[in-house]
Amino acid sequence: MKAIRIPLKPHMHFHFGEFKIDNNVALSNTSLFAHSDTLFSALVNVYADVFGNADRFAADFRDGVLKISSLFYYLKKGDYFVYLLPKPVFLDIFSPRDGNHKLRNKIKFLSKGVWEKGFVASDWINGTEYRLIQNQDILFTREEYEKLGLNEDDSVFTIVDIPKNPIRVKTQGSKNESDESIYYQSDVEIAEIEGVELGFYFVFEVVPEFKTEELLKVLNVLSLSGIGGEKTNTGLAMRPPEIVDFILNVTGESSMLSGFTNISLLNPGDRQDLENVVYSQTVLRGGARYTGNLPLKVVRMIREGALLKVDSVSGRLVETGMDFQGHAVLRNGKPFVLPIKYISSYE
Repeated sequence: MKAIRIPLKPHMHFHFGEFKIDNNVALSNTSLFAHSDTLFSALVNVYADVFGNADRFAADFRDGVLKISSLFYYLKKGDYFVYLLPKPVFLDIFSPRDGNHKLRNKIKFLSKGVWEKGFVASDWINGTEYRLIQNQDILFTREEYEKLGLNEDDSVFTIVDIPKNPIRVKTQGSKNESDESIYYQSDVEIAEIEGVELGFYFVFEVVPEFKTEELLKVLNVLSLSGIGGEKTNTGLAMRPPEIVDFILNVTGESSMLSGFTNISLLNPGDRQDLENVVYSQTVLRGGARYTGNLPLKVVRMIREGALLKVDSVSGRLVETGMDFQGHAVLRNGKPFVLPIKYISSYE
């Protein structure tokens, strides 16, 4: 496995749109990170701008030549890196009802170190082996916490509501009169931690024949042009992206159960894929409207962090319609799967 890291500057803003039935309030909510279908779309669009045609590049995703995770956060102090991963959603089912389960359920991200130790949720709040920051959103091992020099009040990101320019709204029953109304856009704002670099990263795998240099060229452009909706951060990347090894060594105790989970969105490709999903949560994706075209189809995806029986779930790319240039619009439901160890009973 490899990872691509994109260093960020403090206070940069990103908007990662989520599906809303009422398109007028679509900007009022943002995902905490860019899901793999958003990252896929950004990569394909930039590839088309750089190389002229992205059909082969999109086919590489479809055929499993290139697999990507969603876009998450990393922290760096000196030469020491800590990667954050989404907490598997099924862990809340197995959280012991000991008075701390609601606090554990608030956790949204786990560090790579927590992941590698295996998931023993009963130990997360005892203050001995683990530490929390960002209003109990992010869990680190004690070693990671101390090496980064963190304190419990630190944050990696915050969600902020930004008032935008007034829009014209026609008054009911009036032909000409209108009212001015301010609307708000929710953004992810990158925080600032003294002495610590914050950034985005995603994990990827390719077959040996894949031209990784093309992917890096696309990422160089993407880091300058921005990702997500309502871009306001163009040209603000701290440094060019870099490709590094991503080594995950899941140990855990011998008594733990072994399994797999997705760190990208998943759209099952067939019945067998669906039968290999044990626990999951779903999310609606798509539904955007291009000028002059019907809205794109809405797709139900399995969120990051499902409990999977096997690591061979294939998933699929889903065509949701056509863009204004007549090109097929695709949603990436091909999963990136990692191994896990966990405890399912605390009796």
